[in-house]
Parts: sequence; structure tokens; C-alpha cells
Amino acid sequence: MVKNLERLLGTSKTVDFTIDENLAWREDREMEILELASTSGLCAQVFHVGYDLIQPYLDEEEISVVVEANVRHLLPIRVGEAVAVGVKVIGVVENKIKLRGVVMKGEKKILEMEFVRAVISRNYLRRTALEKTT
Repeated sequence: MVKNLERLLGTSKTVDFTIDENLAWREDREMEILELASTSGLCAQVFHVGYDLIQPYLDEEEISVVVEANVRHLLPIRVGEAVAVGVKVIGVVENKIKLRGVVMKGEKKILEMEFVRAVISRNYLRRTALEKTT
């Protein structure tokens, strides 16, 4: 397990997408009318691109999971806007992969983050999840 993850260093992936209702910020009823994207929804998109970037490098019994994140939501953006999500691998130590992600609207940076995905065994994750729920 976890062999040659260093080959991921410097790899990147960019995906264009349109912010939909599922990403809307709904914590404050008064502000909900603005139809802004939530920080957590934007983070989920960045995490997903990171997963898609890493997973092809892993064998079928490995999976990567987010274990750490540092987020800066810089500008508001509305539901319905088209954005680009870019993720780049900036570090690899043992089974931990550090990534930098960004959400852009044209030249404007909406959100930036650094996060770590740990590569673990699918069986370990299944076993741990079952132990915690029983």
C-alpha cells in the first residue's frame, strides 16, 4: 500500500462548473435571499477535484480521505455563476498528500485552501466505520 505517491507531486487538475442550489448558503434566513454559495459547498467541490486527481494513482484497495483543511473564503459568489476549481499537489509525506485548491471566477479568487488527504486502505475504513457504528 501507498507506494510511490511522490509521483503525484506537481500534478494538477482544473474543472469548470456552475454553482447550483445545492451549494447555496442557508444558515441565515434573512441573507438566504441573496442566493450566495456556501463556504462548505465550495470546499466540497475543491475536495472532490482533489479526490479525482489522486484516485487514479492509487490501487483499487486504497482511497484518499480529507484529514486537514485551511480555508479562506475571499469573495461572495451567487448561485448560477460559472467558476473554475483548480487543485495542485504541493507535498507528499508518507501516506499524506498536501494540496492547494482555488475557486476562481475569471480573474477573481473566490476561495483558496490548502488541505491534506491521507491514503488509507478501503478495508481499514470499512472496518473502522463499522466498529464506530455498532
